[in-house]
Amino acid sequence: MTRSRANLDIDTADEFGAPKALKIMQAAKDLFMAEGYGAISMDQVAKAAGVSKATVYSHFGSKEKLFAAIIHHACKGFAVDLFPQVADEPDIGVALRRIASSIENFLLGEGPIKVYRIIVSEGPRFPELIEAWYNTGPLPFRAALTDFLRKATTDGKLVIPNPTLAADQLVALVKGPLYLRRLFNLPSRPEDPTPEEVVDGAVQMILNAYRPR
Repeated sequence: MTRSRANLDIDTADEFGAPKALKIMQAAKDLFMAEGYGAISMDQVAKAAGVSKATVYSHFGSKEKLFAAIIHHACKGFAVDLFPQVADEPDIGVALRRIASSIENFLLGEGPIKVYRIIVSEGPRFPELIEAWYNTGPLPFRAALTDFLRKATTDGKLVIPNPTLAADQLVALVKGPLYLRRLFNLPSRPEDPTPEEVVDGAVQMILNAYRPR
């Protein structure tokens, strides 16, 4: 079973390698989530991780790069886990449903929502934060989903003139009815669709638009 990464957990093995680097990332993630990006210094990260400030800088160089590494770690693992599982699925509807369900589970999970709140509240003061988040989070996932849809077109499962646009459409269809509710912790109303209904509706709309006639 694939472990959910909706809380941006830091794994014990990763391309960042050394246990100290992973410990620093976990400490920084906890601090950023609790206090915000601007309120946390690299000294605080070092203290929480139980390492020297020089060690933090030797691994990540700057607070911006540390934040980007946390986002990259979580989102790269999400894509690495997801797309190989659906690459050889013969039923494109089943594959799209797994992708849409993963978008709902991960991108709308507690951890990513907290990150987005940080971006919205502190991005105007720290524009490098927005760039670090976008370049290491949404952009790589968009590229991976675009590649999947392009291959589905090459294989004749779908007919998509612009796979990048279709990737954006699928994400928007899943996020649209759910994002604001979760972002602001709004209570569900009786007329609100369930996450399952949102996923099914998003997949059906993509299939209706791009299935071969």
